Amino acid sequence: MKRSSTPLRYTLLTYRLDHLWLPAAFWALFLLLILFVPQPESKTNMAAAYLGGALPLLAGILAAYAILDDPALELQFSSPRPAWRTLFERLGMILVIVGLFAFSYQACMALIGIDLSPLGGIALRQLAWLVPCLALMALGSAGAFALAQPAAGAMLVALIWMVELLLRSWFASNEWGRYLFIYMGIYAPQNPYLIASHASLLALSLLLLAGSWALLKNQERYI
Repeated sequence: MKRSSTPLRYTLLTYRLDHLWLPAAFWALFLLLILFVPQPESKTNMAAAYLGGALPLLAGILAAYAILDDPALELQFSSPRPAWRTLFERLGMILVIVGLFAFSYQACMALIGIDLSPLGGIALRQLAWLVPCLALMALGSAGAFALAQPAAGAMLVALIWMVELLLRSWFASNEWGRYLFIYMGIYAPQNPYLIASHASLLALSLLLLAGSWALLKNQERYI
């Protein structure tokens, strides 16, 4: 028990808290913008943009830096621990942090009377941010390992995020593009392919995570 809990405690103690400043700043920024926007529809759109747009981008960037940015990476790799457990702990911590920001933001929206029902029921609202967060986290992690650089993984996340944002109409309507569309939950929540899109992104996330696990096993490449 001690052997399995020590690495997790190490992860908690050595996690770079400066990585939390950016998500916290975006959380506060979007909250302030909503308070100053007069139109109710604009408030809802901005809340959706944070949950399904800004939060997944931040999650993907954090995931790219989750392991390879560790200053004691060589010491981590010297421990007899499977690669999947290291990956699970680091990305799991980021997912918990992202979830706290998402749920607290929704709680604030409820307190100030912002209606998020256009995004669907409670379950669909959670999928609107959770699915793109998982997809970009998996992409950021796999990109960082494939390119052996956290910054490269983060840039890959930002590139995909921007391309899909600019071409959102095409992705939402294209026969194949909609299955890769990370903004479906906030841009077209009534689309009949919404669930299929979410399922496709989750499957792709699993494939990317499997790729990350396979790449991480070759630890000598990152020391």
